[in-house]
Amino acid sequence: MGAVVLLALLGWRRMGVAWRAYGAVLKPITCAVLAFILIYVGSKLYFHTHWDVVDNPSRALLAVLACWVVVAQAPRPEWMWRGLTVGLFCALLIVLGQRYIGGQLRPSGFIQAIAFANMVAALGLISFARPGDTMRAHVMAWFGVICAALILMLNGTRGAMLAMLVTVFPLLLVRYRRFSLRMFVISTAAVAVLAVGSYIVPHSPVADRVDQVVDDIRQFTQGNIETSVGVRLKIWHIGLQYAAAHPLTGAGVGQFARILHESSFCQQTNSLACVLEHAHNDMVEAVSTVGIPGLLALLGLFLVPAELFRRSLAASRRNGSSQGVSLGGAGLGVVMASLICGLTQVTMAHQANIVFYAGVTGVLLGLAAIEARRGAA
Repeated sequence: MGAVVLLALLGWRRMGVAWRAYGAVLKPITCAVLAFILIYVGSKLYFHTHWDVVDNPSRALLAVLACWVVVAQAPRPEWMWRGLTVGLFCALLIVLGQRYIGGQLRPSGFIQAIAFANMVAALGLISFARPGDTMRAHVMAWFGVICAALILMLNGTRGAMLAMLVTVFPLLLVRYRRFSLRMFVISTAAVAVLAVGSYIVPHSPVADRVDQVVDDIRQFTQGNIETSVGVRLKIWHIGLQYAAAHPLTGAGVGQFARILHESSFCQQTNSLACVLEHAHNDMVEAVSTVGIPGLLALLGLFLVPAELFRRSLAASRRNGSSQGVSLGGAGLGVVMASLICGLTQVTMAHQANIVFYAGVTGVLLGLAAIEARRGAA
């Protein structure tokens, strides 16, 4: 974030011009981010909680600043696609080393395992959406997804793997502009091979994690909630019950643990569910801690960029900008994957997650806006 601020200061002469030229993108994302932060700050003031509860939410400002700097500096997006290929390959080498040399069960590149997996899934999707209809471009696109899939297999995060595989399908329309039935069948088969392969490879962490989900659900139906899935289902139930009783204010930003501790369930048992600090679900966390206004503001962080990406993609298609279509598609892929990842994790719980999402979204919005405008000129 410091580097983005430095770029803004060094290029301050162009920042005002860029704001006026790209206000159609900068103003909506700024409104979405400010609404989100104001609601969270308002919750902090209303419940008199510590200021550190708004530390991570405040980092959503990076989306605005990154987008603003990009439209002001107009960097070349080609370097992003090249860097993604190198970055994903290097990340795979690091994870392989951590797993087979360091002996780590869930290698994660030196940060929290789920946050790392969410980033890898998003970067794999951006790489897949790269422009170009040549064989080399297609090979590089699939190489990025395969690297990401291998990383996620070793990491073992189920939500991120699911998010990437599901989101790859709509991105096929971006990857292959001249889509045919033959290409659809081949591409679908390739995604299926990735999914099945991640499960059947000997000693695959994905297989262990998927089997664990099946067993956890079976145990939950039999009354045992003391499993990874069972605990999540229980805390979601407690959180939604609290939200129904306090729909406008919730319990206060960052106070999900208090909801659990004060619940009748946790007062009567010593369940693993009662020691968790957040809801492991973006929507449940938001509605139970900052109420319906907070939930709407959180959705705005995803849906407003999604609509801006959709507009840029549509404009680039009309103008025949291959680069713009790829950037718009990549942005939509990041938003979609982030929403899916948020079903089993809280974006705001990890600084790395919110900084990554805000930064990548801002950069892609800026690049997509430049391409859409360039094509219309």
